[in-house]
Amino acid sequence: MSMRPNMKFSIIISAVIIVVVSIIIGFYMLNKVVDPDETMVTRTEVSPELITITGGFADSISRYHGYYLSHHNNSLFIQIKGSKLPIGGSKDFTISFSNTYGSVDEIYLLGPGNSKKKIWSNP
Repeated sequence: MSMRPNMKFSIIISAVIIVVVSIIIGFYMLNKVVDPDETMVTRTEVSPELITITGGFADSISRYHGYYLSHHNNSLFIQIKGSKLPIGGSKDFTISFSNTYGSVDEIYLLGPGNSKKKIWSNP
């Protein structure tokens, strides 16, 4: 007993749609900006050459997947990307980059919406 060509085509199209939708949802979940209240910054170091931020997540399932960085006036704004999927990434993070911004007075974590948390200010 063989399948009709239309039935085979429908099954193949359905399988492709399921795979594509799963990849899109997974990609979105891996690149979600995390709320600052879900992170714990344990150390922030600012020098004229290098800025380093070390921390982790408050829960046991979140995973770090990168960050976005922006600069305005003398403040740095960091958005941490993470996911609730236990795929790749790590629970802890170390963000380190060259200080090409000159004088930095404050560093903030930004989250979705208007959430913001100051993690460092120049003494």
